[in-house]
Amino acid sequence: MNIQHPQETVIKTYHYNGITVDLLEWSETLWCGKVGYAANHTDEPDVEKIMEDFMSVCAIPNNREENWDICMSINYLSCERPSGVMFGFLVTTDVQPECFDIYRIPSAKFLRIRMCGETATALGCEPWTGGIPPYHWIGEQIAPALGYTYGSDTLPIIEYYGFFKPEAGTHEYCYLYVPVKEKQDYLNCL
Repeated sequence: MNIQHPQETVIKTYHYNGITVDLLEWSETLWCGKVGYAANHTDEPDVEKIMEDFMSVCAIPNNREENWDICMSINYLSCERPSGVMFGFLVTTDVQPECFDIYRIPSAKFLRIRMCGETATALGCEPWTGGIPPYHWIGEQIAPALGYTYGSDTLPIIEYYGFFKPEAGTHEYCYLYVPVKEKQDYLNCL
């Protein structure tokens, strides 16, 4: 199944070690949920508290994308700003109940892979079981092989979850999005 969200356009699809890797362009996006940051530039944010705050909100976001939610890792590509995490939804309006935080992402390019056991095996890695997303799978292994490098450190790394199955406590899909740009030395070789 090819997943495409309203804000994204597939520019190119690559096949890397038997997995599908999509290069996507996102239009500016608006996210609604709960955000929290670490107290300094070296520690992790209190992810459990942020999730607890997110789950305790009784309101429903206005004009949200159905069946999908995200966990966004903010500033993880930077040493200059505290790391943050956001749990939330893609929305089409910033008119939201006051209990929510709003986060904007400018237009950007991302590489996307499906996070699952097959992807980990294809990359020669242990399966991801939670915590900081394995963005290095893309940024340090896949992207350089395809002529890309990490994008702006102001852009987040995104785990995009789809179709929650309450009986199993899991999502049917989980995709990892890492911001990228073309490598300058790769461009100079063309």
